[in-house]
Amino acid sequence: MKITDYFTEKDVLEMEGAGGGSKEEILEQLVDTLVALEKLPSKEPYLSSLIEREALGTTAVGGGIAIPHARVRGLESPVMALFRFKKGIPFGALDSAPVYLVFLLLAPEEALELYLRILARIASILKNQKVKERLLEAPGPREMYHLLREEDEKQG
Repeated sequence: MKITDYFTEKDVLEMEGAGGGSKEEILEQLVDTLVALEKLPSKEPYLSSLIEREALGTTAVGGGIAIPHARVRGLESPVMALFRFKKGIPFGALDSAPVYLVFLLLAPEEALELYLRILARIASILKNQKVKERLLEAPGPREMYHLLREEDEKQG
């Protein structure tokens, strides 16, 4: 299983900054972006699922990375996107640092094993400091996607 089985170059997005300051407002901005790109049919139930999951504990893992995720009833296949923020956003990170890379994952409610495997793969790729630095320094979304694809291939 590779994340690039569920993720394309069009799913890598540059963001100027967060329109709002709260985590909920940031999640809403991300979901609105996916709706505008027709990756999601509507804001709900996706936004509320992400907010409910975030209430259990922050998905900002530190080092400038957040991986908000949720399983959603009625979703047919995983929806993923990588957002790179030019200005760090507040996301309640464990290390209190701003977040620059947000890898969002929504998965069908019944696909627990797939959901966990995708999350593990994302975490494995992003824990590599050199990969994280290269993602932050990449000229644009295309280069970011190809870097992720290369790392995904390396992990088999």
